[in-house]
Amino acid sequence: MAVVPPNEKQVYELISTVGTNIDRLRQGINALRQLHDRWTGSNETAINLIAQLTALRSNLDNVHDWLNYAINDLHPQLLSDLEVLMASCALLVRHVDQLIASLRQPDPDAVDCAVKLKYAVGGRSMERLRDVAERQSESVRILLAACKCHTTAQRKILLHKSRQIRKEDDMSMKVLARSSKWNGGCMTLLTGVSRGIQGLRLSYHKKLKRKDTDEEPTEKDYDNAAAAIRSEAIDRALQEDSMSLRRETKLMLVGQDNSGKDLVMHQIKVLYAEGYYSPEDRMKFRDAVRSTVRLLIHAMIDLLKDTGIHLPKTLNHDFAILLDEVEMVDMHHITTEAAAAVQNLWFSTEFSSTYLKNFEIDFPQYSPYFAQEVQRIAIEDYIPTEGDIIRLNQSIGGIKELRFNWDELDVHLFNINRYIPDQFRKRWFHQFDSPTSLVYTVDVSLYDRPFYGQTTKSQLLEEFASFESWATSSNFADSAVILLLNNFTRFRDKLRYSPLETFFPDYEPSANDPETSARQYVLKQFKDVNRNRLSIYSFWVDLDMSDNQHLYAALKKTLQHIQQRKARNEVWQESETSMSSGNGLTRRFTNSRLNLRSRSGSKLEGLLSMKSVDSSFS
Repeated sequence: MAVVPPNEKQVYELISTVGTNIDRLRQGINALRQLHDRWTGSNETAINLIAQLTALRSNLDNVHDWLNYAINDLHPQLLSDLEVLMASCALLVRHVDQLIASLRQPDPDAVDCAVKLKYAVGGRSMERLRDVAERQSESVRILLAACKCHTTAQRKILLHKSRQIRKEDDMSMKVLARSSKWNGGCMTLLTGVSRGIQGLRLSYHKKLKRKDTDEEPTEKDYDNAAAAIRSEAIDRALQEDSMSLRRETKLMLVGQDNSGKDLVMHQIKVLYAEGYYSPEDRMKFRDAVRSTVRLLIHAMIDLLKDTGIHLPKTLNHDFAILLDEVEMVDMHHITTEAAAAVQNLWFSTEFSSTYLKNFEIDFPQYSPYFAQEVQRIAIEDYIPTEGDIIRLNQSIGGIKELRFNWDELDVHLFNINRYIPDQFRKRWFHQFDSPTSLVYTVDVSLYDRPFYGQTTKSQLLEEFASFESWATSSNFADSAVILLLNNFTRFRDKLRYSPLETFFPDYEPSANDPETSARQYVLKQFKDVNRNRLSIYSFWVDLDMSDNQHLYAALKKTLQHIQQRKARNEVWQESETSMSSGNGLTRRFTNSRLNLRSRSGSKLEGLLSMKSVDSSFS
């Protein structure tokens, strides 16, 4: 029997519902973080709830992405199950919003016994919400695995498991609804009691500080009042700064020059921070772009002269056009004939094979991009695009920083260029302690470049040594590493002409898949020098061929995963600290509970497809 395709309207409504739940979860998570930061007496209960809600939101993000790209592959039964799950998720979000509204205090500094009791009651609700969020996150994860599964039997098993979890979830939601009414009433009553206590406290202080009605305030009193207001404003600003720093996602962008890290910095600045240039601002870069193209023409001429390769008659004519072009005095003008000649030569078999083998002539960093766009750049009324501008070589030594909001991530990005003198290291590097992640970029296509004149040694040896110095630094002992292996396509094409084993004798290529074995070997070299055993997330990319939005979406999810794991580690450490002060019975009970969870989770692992961290973007 043929499967009836789902109704498109119903699918788009589901996509909208998932997006709404994601936005509401994001708002709830931010509100819970503010409550946790302001309430000094809070324990790990709020952190646990935040971690589970963040995991649920991340899983919903994955579902949302899959729905946008696989509308036609959605099975009607999956659609029905997702709709039921989204309704349950919306109910969970509503309970979270109600809890946050009940726990909010007009004055977070005013703490009394009623407020403490209110937070204790709210903590019980948080524990129930955490359990519900954990089950819903697991159910979403299973449904997502079922969506991506192409085997009918395995899909049925996953759907059955998801329905069992939802049955438990329905029972928990009923219990939560009943307890929420009681807890809500208690917190409302305690809020009234707290306001009464604060009112009595305020009236008491007024009586103590009451002055004679005939006595007018002096100028000193006004100065003291103004100073107190300024002091309170400074305290609030410092408190807000400390909260933002605690939640800040700090990234260190490092790597050799021309590895692509400056392009990453510029693209992130344009896409997520400062936005696009105006046409007037872009016009200022026209001469710089055309100068880069002329440098490309000079490099092409030098390569053809040095190699002396035989060119067909048509390409010889193009070569002659380029020779005439470089004789022109105007460096900021390119003829249309020269632009056509550049493309004819660049995409010819004779030149491309020679270019791949070249390691003596220095080409501009993003030569393939400019060769592809040269005819557009050569027109009379040419206005540079964002892609043209960010591929200009504008890197200078020093440290650049950039702050931007990436959904719920508050990112602080540092870009370290070239050598930093010792006096600046001492002044700056204390800010780099324990960043969230170290983003290391490397141009893997340089594997056939000689290392300090040694023809059998690869320039990648310098990359391995540089990576080792960063990864083994004590400043990054608690950080993760995002490894961007740039120029993947050129690396793959070069393998046919320059075998990797020429420069790495211990490498043994695979007969079936030499490309994959070469990638695995290079990645293994980076992992071998990672003596601190930092978590490495690797991406094979071609940074210069697109705006890389797909890469940055993957990086955002990777950073969210790193932050979730970091939050779980903090919860675990706080739990261990509290357990160490408790009795042995509590520890045995907690360990047995964790063992039960691990055993139940291991049954599920066999059903879910594992996703490799090593990704490829080309």
